[in-house]
Amino acid sequence: MTRMKTIAVAISTIGLLGATAPVFAGEVEELRAALKKITERLDQLEGQQKNQAVAIAQAAKVAPAAPAAAPAALPANVVTAGDLPGSIKIPGTDTSLKIYGYAQADATYDLKSRGKDIDNNDWASFVAVQPLNNTTDGKRKDQLYATARTSRIGFETSTPTADGSKVHTKIEADFNAPNIYSGETLTNSVLFRLRHAYGEVGNFLAGQTWSNFSDLGSYVDSVDFNGVGTQPWVRQAQFRYTLPLNASSKLAVSVENPQGSATVPSNSDGSPKYPATATQFDKTPDLIANFTTAGNWGHFSLRGLAQQYRNDVHSKQAWGLGLGGSLNLGKDRLVAQINGGNGIGRYTFNSAYQRAYDDGQEIHLWKAIGGHVGYTHVWSPTLRSNLILAHTKFSGDSTLESLKDDATNGLAVNKKIDEALINTFWTVAKNTEVGLEYAYGKRTTFAGETGTQNRINATVHYNLF
Repeated sequence: MTRMKTIAVAISTIGLLGATAPVFAGEVEELRAALKKITERLDQLEGQQKNQAVAIAQAAKVAPAAPAAAPAALPANVVTAGDLPGSIKIPGTDTSLKIYGYAQADATYDLKSRGKDIDNNDWASFVAVQPLNNTTDGKRKDQLYATARTSRIGFETSTPTADGSKVHTKIEADFNAPNIYSGETLTNSVLFRLRHAYGEVGNFLAGQTWSNFSDLGSYVDSVDFNGVGTQPWVRQAQFRYTLPLNASSKLAVSVENPQGSATVPSNSDGSPKYPATATQFDKTPDLIANFTTAGNWGHFSLRGLAQQYRNDVHSKQAWGLGLGGSLNLGKDRLVAQINGGNGIGRYTFNSAYQRAYDDGQEIHLWKAIGGHVGYTHVWSPTLRSNLILAHTKFSGDSTLESLKDDATNGLAVNKKIDEALINTFWTVAKNTEVGLEYAYGKRTTFAGETGTQNRINATVHYNLF
């Protein structure tokens, strides 16, 4: 308004001063009066405008902002991303579901001997029971075996609770169960095998999964499904509590399903030589503690276990210790693990059949210690290679060390086991990887006999996603 008033006055003044015709005094007065009214009206309008601006500003300070329009509700049957990586929300629930798994084909070619019972026993490397070189099975060469039985499927869920925690569940299975019915001689059918079935709430876990004695971070990267025999492969029912110590460390304690069986010699007809000691049973759970710390550098794990061997006549306390870790070296990685103890048994794969022996007078426990080291070299984002070395050593009293393989129902009585693997993995396409490996193994018994493995392993692995 001030600008309009100034313009009006300027125009009027120019008109009065610049007029070429004579102007009468009365007319000048009339013009001045009209100009005064216009100026007063402009002042009035300018004041009203200022008052309106002030009122609007004050109202904006007092009145709340208009709420944003709420997003339209999604239909109940719309699938959205879940809380777990790669999961989806089940429509109509607050549970996230993740499906994972792979299809896999494996092949082995044994240049020199292999275990003959690949359907019921283990088709992958198990050097602890490798046929002795001086036997018929040990002299047999050039044997091929191929299977898809390691193919796997798994499910995970996550459900929030009222107190802010989450319930996590996992069920996983493959087809690598012992199987003769409809096996290779017929349709190549294989049996479904439960691997994991457990739930977690907060720091508490209950169900079947890897034993707390396991240190998966220090396991080797092998084409062979078993890898080396210095690793614990047992999965079992357990109750576990994990206590976080700080941002990088935790202590897990567990009570786990026991299975402390001891070998008993047999009579010529196959019956147990000492029937009372043949009845194995378990009285107390296995107790395990595992301390782990981890960071960008890698990780370290210290583990301990206590278990019992028991039958109707005798009992014996056993124990085991384990150390494991990994070290990140740029893109490369170094892993190492050592496990040992008195009667450690199934908590190290190579000693699964060389754990305890009852001679009718008492239970004798094998002492076993085994370790491995593995180095992974990354050539490119799609190519990596591994070199793996492992050694296991057994010792016992005179009763144990005088046994022969046939004195323990065909199971092994080893003094030492040496293993070496070298392999390469190649990612040939998205979700698709192939691997090729040479695996060497040699077991030596206390009687001086040896069994040697020379095997080529190959695998083709297809992730579902």
